Amino acid sequence: MGTRLYRLLAHRRPSFQTSIWHLTATLARDAGVAGSDLAAVINDGAEPNPELVRRLAPVLGFYTADMFVLAGLPVPAELASAWPTSPWNVGSILQHAVRMNAAQRSQLVDLIRSLPSEPRTEPAPPDGFPDTTGALLVRLAINRNIRPRNAKIVKQVGGGPYVSDSTVWMLGMGRVVLTPLYVTAFAHILGYDPGDLVALVGVGPVVEDAPAHRASAELAALAWTARLLTSDQIGHVLTAARELGA
Repeated sequence: MGTRLYRLLAHRRPSFQTSIWHLTATLARDAGVAGSDLAAVINDGAEPNPELVRRLAPVLGFYTADMFVLAGLPVPAELASAWPTSPWNVGSILQHAVRMNAAQRSQLVDLIRSLPSEPRTEPAPPDGFPDTTGALLVRLAINRNIRPRNAKIVKQVGGGPYVSDSTVWMLGMGRVVLTPLYVTAFAHILGYDPGDLVALVGVGPVVEDAPAHRASAELAALAWTARLLTSDQIGHVLTAARELGA
């Protein structure tokens, strides 16, 4: 996590004259953590403790569950998405939402929010991916219960390459080269600034002309809202989505 944080701070610094040491001290203060603990992570590669991760997330502008992925730590059960659900996942909802107008998507979000939340009580099963940058992106998608084999979402929401589901899965397995277009596409899917994600994974630059969906930020927010839905609830949402899009 230390290298990722260093690159993110370097990317965000207001000028080249601003030192990383100063940014680290400011981040520690704002997050309410010991400067020595944060410096040990950034400078010495120490493994962060869960409390540090939780405190850093809101200050850096990341979801707490995502921060655990970025830290290379298991996502706590109370923060994990409903993944894996079957046969439906949040990607199934997004495939309908990409064809909707703003009003229809708003109705869909209202429906999702009206459904009872059922946070998991046990950790998610292992995803089987190695510790690679491609796996990092796929795990962030899993945090939204978007299954690894979801190439349509990479293309339709993020403006990524036209590939097969198995290719996206192999990206997570480290068998496909991670390109700047993949990183940019996942940034749009996840709802993060592409420059931040490029800094975190170390693969760039940002592909400025990536054909992301015009409502990608809205779709990313929808995905996060739906991340705890059970498969039955997703099926209910899909039925409504078909009626809305009719």
